[in-house]
Amino acid sequence: MLCLGAQHLGLAGPVLSSSASASWVDNITHSPYLDAAYDATVYDVNGAAEWHNQLSRDVSLQYGANAGYESCPKYDGLDRVLAGMQFSVRRKLGLGPFAPAFRAEVSYTGSWYRESLRNGTRLVASCSWTQRWNDSWQTILAADFLHNDGHAAAYDYHNRGLSLETRYDLTERWELAAGAGRRLGEQITYAWLGGSGAEFPYAFDTWKNTTEISTFGKNWNAYTIDAHADSVWFSISPALGGNSSLPLRFEQTTVVGRGESYHTRMISLSFVKRF
Repeated sequence: MLCLGAQHLGLAGPVLSSSASASWVDNITHSPYLDAAYDATVYDVNGAAEWHNQLSRDVSLQYGANAGYESCPKYDGLDRVLAGMQFSVRRKLGLGPFAPAFRAEVSYTGSWYRESLRNGTRLVASCSWTQRWNDSWQTILAADFLHNDGHAAAYDYHNRGLSLETRYDLTERWELAAGAGRRLGEQITYAWLGGSGAEFPYAFDTWKNTTEISTFGKNWNAYTIDAHADSVWFSISPALGGNSSLPLRFEQTTVVGRGESYHTRMISLSFVKRF
């Protein structure tokens, strides 16, 4: 009977995938001040399993779990182990390959850092609208709400975002993508108070949830500010075979708050494999 029920519901899976990446991050310290804007390289590996459940012709469920490890040799306090789960519902609105699709998703992830003040959980609720215009072009409009529940005050924050991405299949093996997004709400920032530990004469009234940290050395504080973060990105992804790809991504983010602003840039190269 269980087998018959699974066939009736269209249960499929698990679909297994893994990835490994190397990312260079400019201003990993999220600092508004050039003398404290440090760069670093981050490496990560991840594995995931996902199940698909076709409820009807137009509605499907997806649920899964993932685990991973990130390493930053320059600042090993950022090293972490993570594990999480995801659940989503997808509804296709119409017939044919160019019919739009709506997806709602909830994910929950736990992180355990070498610097334990950063330990915590993250809840993300999101929805997206995907429209394929022809065999080559598609756009994805997405919105989300993020809440990070951290062990220390600076890592308790929440914000919300809206993004638009366009994808273009250049050939059967090459995909291009570009997008832009804005996040509104609390943004985490870091400041180096200098060797004397003297307080800055500016903007302390804009800092929230200030926490002393040792990630980047002595006399560093983590805090949040109310700000908006604007991001733009571009990626190119060649297919290495039927189930693997090698995406290269560039992303730049500008955070603007009351009295403070900063930029970050990231270049990443990943290897993604589906089984």
